[in-house]
Amino acid sequence: MKTIVVSNRKGGSAKTTTAVNIASGLAKHGSVLLLDFDTQGHASIGVGCDLDEHLGVHSIFDGKTLSETFIPTVHENLTLSPALVFFDVYDYSDLSGVLKNRFKREKIADFFDYCVIDTPPTFDALLKNSLEVADIVLIPFVPHHLGVVAVGQMMRALYKSASDFNRKIAEVFILPVMFNPHVNEHKDSLEKVKISFGKSKLLSPIGIDIKLAQQFETGTPITLDTKRSKGLKDYSRCVSEILAKLEVKG
Repeated sequence: MKTIVVSNRKGGSAKTTTAVNIASGLAKHGSVLLLDFDTQGHASIGVGCDLDEHLGVHSIFDGKTLSETFIPTVHENLTLSPALVFFDVYDYSDLSGVLKNRFKREKIADFFDYCVIDTPPTFDALLKNSLEVADIVLIPFVPHHLGVVAVGQMMRALYKSASDFNRKIAEVFILPVMFNPHVNEHKDSLEKVKISFGKSKLLSPIGIDIKLAQQFETGTPITLDTKRSKGLKDYSRCVSEILAKLEVKG
C-alpha cells in the first residue's frame, strides 16, 4: 500500500478538494482508503458521506480499531474513515505513533492499494501521525507570494518531523491549484517554486473550475463525473502523474 498525505498549513489551498479527487481518481486503479484527519470533515462530505459525532478516524486515539470506522462511499473501490468533528487533539498528552501502530496491527496494507490522508492545517499530533506513514507528501498551493511562503514552511515542518522521529523524509511533490496562466504572479510563483525546490517536485497545475467547489454539494468527486470539465481533466492528469511517480519509486 502506498500512502499519500495531502497537507498544507495554509488555509484555502484546496487541500481537501485535492485529497478527495486524488483518492477517487486512484480508486479507478485499485482499492483506496481515505482518512479524513481534518476535524472539519469536508473530505467526508466530498465523497457523499454523513458525519458521525461518535465514531470516526480520530476514535483510534481512544482505543478503537481503524477498521471499525470504515464506511463505503460513492465509489465502490473507495473506503472512508470519516472525521470525528468534535475531536480535540489538545485533550491528549501523547498521541505519537498511534496511526502507524493501527496500520501495522490491523494489516491495513493487505486490504488497500492506496491510502490518502487529508490532514488539518496545523502542525500537531494529527499531522505528525500522518507523516509517520507517508510514502508521498503532496502540497497543494495557490501560486502567489503567501502560497510560496506556505510551501517553504511546510517543507521545513516535514524535515523537522523526519528529524524528530529519526526517519527518512517522504517523497514530496508540490501541486499548484487555482492556476491562471494569464496571471503574471501565478507564473512567477511557479518559477520561484522550481528554483527553490526543483522542477521535478512540481506537478502540472490545477486550473480554476467552479465545478470543483460544486462537487461538495453533490458529494461526487469531479474525477467521477461523466461530464467533461477542466477540473476533471486536470485532476485526472494529476492522478496519472502521481501513479508514474509511485511506479518509479517502486
